[in-house]
This record gives sequence, C-alpha cells and structure tokens, in this order.
Amino acid sequence: MENHVQDQQEVEWIRRAQGGEAEAFRLLVERYQRKVSSLVFHIIRRPDETEDLSQEIFVKVFRSIRGYNFQAPFRSWIARIAVNHCYDYLRRQRASKLTYFWQLSDEARQVIESSPEPKVAGKPDVEQETVLKDLVRKLLDRAPPEDRLVLVMKEMENLSIEEIGGLLNWSTSKVKVRLHRARKRLLADLKRWR
Repeated sequence: MENHVQDQQEVEWIRRAQGGEAEAFRLLVERYQRKVSSLVFHIIRRPDETEDLSQEIFVKVFRSIRGYNFQAPFRSWIARIAVNHCYDYLRRQRASKLTYFWQLSDEARQVIESSPEPKVAGKPDVEQETVLKDLVRKLLDRAPPEDRLVLVMKEMENLSIEEIGGLLNWSTSKVKVRLHRARKRLLADLKRWR
C-alpha cells in the first residue's frame, strides 16, 4: 500500500466517517481506491472480478470503520481487510476449481504445453514478455491461496517480510517459511508443466 504518513486531513476524514458522515468516507475511498484495486488485482488475477471485490472491501471498511483505533496506519488497516477478503475469495474459488496439471483437461494441458519457453539470454522481446507474464499468471492461478497471497505481496507489491507479517498477523519467521515453500511449490509446478 501507499507509503505516506497519516496526515491530519486523513485523521479528520476518519473521525468524521466514524461519526457516519458519508462525504468523509467517500474522500477516504478516493484516496485508497487505486491501491486497493491494485492489491486485489495482483492477488486475484481476474480483472473481471477486481472492481466488485474492491467494492465489497470498501463496504467492509465502511461497516468496520468505527472500530478503527488509530493504532496502525489506516492504509495498513485497509490492506489487512483487503488481503483477508481476497484470501476468503480464493479459498471459495479453490474449492470449485481444478488446480493441478494432471487434473486439467487434455485441451488445457495442450495449451499450457504448447506455450513456448522464453529465451534466457538478453532482455525478452515483447512476445516473450507476454508469454512469460501469461505463464506466471497461470502458475499463480493454480497456486494455493496462502501461496498466492504471500508471493503477490512479496514479489508484485514489493512488501517487506515485516509488512507481510503485519498484514497477515504472522511472525516474520512464518512469512519466510511460507514464502520459501510457496516459491518451491511454484517451481515444482513449473517443472511439471515442462
């Protein structure tokens, strides 16, 4: 999430929103909407779901704002709500999805197997970069929800181990272990594709 000090203007908006003022809450939404949407997109990886999930997150923020106690930065408080909401969404989706290579249809396996391997030497061209991004997307789509969360926050949102731990209520050692395991599983999944 955006790294800025909670300014007095924001504190005033929060206090007014806690009192039920819709205009103050709208200003908070405007300030954080892009960051929340970005976080949701990177975790969920489904552009068609990003807007709806972001709106659901802000409904949760609205319902919970009276309980915000200024102990943590507001941006971290919103990020925690967003991450938890995305994690719940992924768990629900996971229950109804095919996730392993051997479970995919023959057609889906052929599409994945026919994806050309990107060249390693030099900077990838536009086509190679597109193929690589598509491969990463497919791997993340198939990853378990906790793996996806920790990988997205570390590798795509560039959050520190400590920030991830704070958002997920995990110790730094737990984040490191989960990140290591998630990377290992992702590489194993990639090898199965090859």
